[in-house]
Amino acid sequence: MKRSVPTGGLPALVLALALVSGCSGGTHPRAAVTHGATAGAGVASPAQTPTSPDRLPDPVQSPIPVGSKTLYTGSGHGAGGVTLPASAGKASSITVMWTCAGTAKFDIVAAGKVLAGSQCGDGSGVFTAKVPHANMRELAWKFSTANSVIWRIAITQPPGN
Repeated sequence: MKRSVPTGGLPALVLALALVSGCSGGTHPRAAVTHGATAGAGVASPAQTPTSPDRLPDPVQSPIPVGSKTLYTGSGHGAGGVTLPASAGKASSITVMWTCAGTAKFDIVAAGKVLAGSQCGDGSGVFTAKVPHANMRELAWKFSTANSVIWRIAITQPPGN
């Protein structure tokens, strides 16, 4: 038996699917989420999850302010980490931008404390967190996530810090 969708219900179905397919995944409370993708006027094709870090969007979505220092840019899969330079410990804040793909969370941890994090999803989300000086006691940061997760990250220091 062949089933058909009534044509009168099709626009409502498309609208419902469009509303459900918005941003998925949460972030750490101190992280502000921005997205690189915007909704189009038509029905978008399903996004494919990238399979390597170089296929993820660049986490730096707009030019960093003049005078900012890039402390670290990197990519990988699974757990990782970085030791920031001593100048980072003197800064009033550090900005972290990342994107990740996979079914697990991506957390940035220092001295056992989560500084920022997010769910990963399909890799289309770009996440930003400002880490204040009060949380910069430890310069060795770990990227905590499942081995199946791929990620790209950029860590910058604002000008004048």
